[in-house]
Amino acid sequence: APFWMTGEFWGQGIERTKIYDAGFDNMINFDFQEKAGASGAALDRLFSDYANALAAPATHNVLSYLSSHDTALFDRKKLFDGAAALMLAPGGVQIYYGDETARPDGPFTSGDRQQSTRSDMNWDSADAALLAHWRKLGQFRARHVAIARGTHRKLGDAPYTFARVHTSDRIVAAVGASGAVKLSVVDVFAGGTRLRDAYSGAEATVAAGTVELTADPRGVVLLEALK
Repeated sequence: APFWMTGEFWGQGIERTKIYDAGFDNMINFDFQEKAGASGAALDRLFSDYANALAAPATHNVLSYLSSHDTALFDRKKLFDGAAALMLAPGGVQIYYGDETARPDGPFTSGDRQQSTRSDMNWDSADAALLAHWRKLGQFRARHVAIARGTHRKLGDAPYTFARVHTSDRIVAAVGASGAVKLSVVDVFAGGTRLRDAYSGAEATVAAGTVELTADPRGVVLLEALK
């Protein structure tokens, strides 16, 4: 069976460097963590830059993360937003243990500040709402290769809405949605197509290049065509 070889080189970002010529298929991406808290236009720039660098037929890939034992834990107060940014990001992604449950920092010594990132898993105090959020995003990502490898196109600003398309696979997602929303799906889903929001479970039919539905209070909408 085919396999992928991942490498680590401190400071490596999304660019294709000569290290890939040594046989690595993807490299750990040190660029993402500091940008994962972006929203609106900044988040679209992040997604657009990544998609342009990594969409097929790109000859390299990256492995992005929110937290790492080498750097720091992502801000625990922003994990809902960080999870959406990571799980909707182009390229490969990895979930550092406890980002899905809000595992807190642990003790550290004066000589090893990063030791705090390796605390015990919080099995008895997992944030159930955060875990459910990660599961919805993760299951949606697993069904759609377009998220990782597709072309990226912004469809709207309020809420921030975008499409990813890879051959026959296509999705539309929105972040920052609130209440009843009308989202553009123009040139992604044809009129009359029945769509499902994988986050809230709501269904809607495309009409005049848009869909209307009520977003989950978390503000995330994940649209896919009903089979």
